Amino acid sequence: MSRLYLLATFALGLAVAAGSAVPSKTFTLDPETIAKSFRPFFDSVDVRWDKDYFYAESNSMPDHRMMVGIRAWNQQVPIPQPYSGNNAFRLPLQVRFADSPVSGKETLFRGAIAVAVNGIPIFNPIKQDGRTDTNLAGELDEFGGHAGRADDYHYHLAPVHLAERGGPGQPVAWALDGFPIYSYSEADGSSVEGLDWLNGHAGPDGMYHYHATREYPYLNGGFRGSIELRNGEVAIQPRARGVRPYTRPLRGATITGFEVRDASNYRLQYELGEKTHSIQYSLQTEGGAEFVFIDGEGRATTEVYEPRSGRGDGPGNRRREPRGSGRAGPPRADGRRGPDPNDPNRRPWLIVHFQELDANGDGDLSHAELSADVESTFAGYDRDGNGELTRDEYENGRSRTALAGFVRQHAVEIDRSNDSKLSKDEVVEVAERMFRRADRNADGKVDTEESQAP
Repeated sequence: MSRLYLLATFALGLAVAAGSAVPSKTFTLDPETIAKSFRPFFDSVDVRWDKDYFYAESNSMPDHRMMVGIRAWNQQVPIPQPYSGNNAFRLPLQVRFADSPVSGKETLFRGAIAVAVNGIPIFNPIKQDGRTDTNLAGELDEFGGHAGRADDYHYHLAPVHLAERGGPGQPVAWALDGFPIYSYSEADGSSVEGLDWLNGHAGPDGMYHYHATREYPYLNGGFRGSIELRNGEVAIQPRARGVRPYTRPLRGATITGFEVRDASNYRLQYELGEKTHSIQYSLQTEGGAEFVFIDGEGRATTEVYEPRSGRGDGPGNRRREPRGSGRAGPPRADGRRGPDPNDPNRRPWLIVHFQELDANGDGDLSHAELSADVESTFAGYDRDGNGELTRDEYENGRSRTALAGFVRQHAVEIDRSNDSKLSKDEVVEVAERMFRRADRNADGKVDTEESQAP
């Protein structure tokens, strides 16, 4: 039985573009056979297609246990996501090789790069800071996933556990450039040989595909196929919707349990300081959420997040019960929100948000970490991708970075050109200036001592 027959019958349904005597750099995907790879998961995944694209819809909640085994935890938890309609995953049905393949070591540090056949997004194994391997850092659960900043569950490794359920010859995922991702063996069961630097290769018939590996890059190491990027991520992909601001890493915690009680109630358990803690959370039908945090002594603190309002997709407003010393102070004398610039006790913004910006939690804020936050902030607000932020974009956008609130509150000061728009250069200039002021010894980083300076 030829490899071409196996690929066509069991997996890809791909065909080299007609009329070429030699393998072409353009491939046509058959949506019926793409759908076949998702079929074992149709209880949680919906698919459809038109003449140009194949679409996969899900709520990003797999039917396997989540989060257990994570040793480096950012305190996020999984909640269902609206990956449907215009916010569905999209695969091109006409796939062509890119003139310049994209490397996941150099970009693609935000957003999805693939979708698993169970409807779960797959992100670059390297996290947003551009250097940390999430697998080696202990940030992933037993299935290679975790919850991101929007409480969105996603994988960072190839979901090889899906191969058995998917059946012989089926891919376990699809890269967003349109090429399939197989497990550790070929579609016909033979061993994998001759992978390129992107973890892919073409078979004797010319069909290109990626493979999972046990070492980095673990899955597609970028994109061999042509795909539109914007601000360092795939331009057209589903967007997660969080219900609360993103949280910071909890050092020393290990997640030991996760329970789905029903479609809107969940419980996560973790060990910290030889004591068991838990989070019980429920999603409200109107769009809000309630989180109950129970510490190792059995004390409970409840946080309730109100439904989102307006056009923005950002997290809802929080009220905390019981209320403590963390409540906001009285309004400023001028009636405006935010810190009073004339307050003698006011601390620099970068120092106040030092822990949020220190993405890898090593106690030093590097220039790269600040730059990554600037890039994420701008990308989150710049809905049309034109490189400028209008007032509507930064006031109603969904950026959830540390810098996002600063940009919203200080837009007038940032707008040095007085054109009622914010350019990336203007945002970068302000961020750089704050970094230089905080970096007192000019060694290119803000260390713990500098972050505690008055």
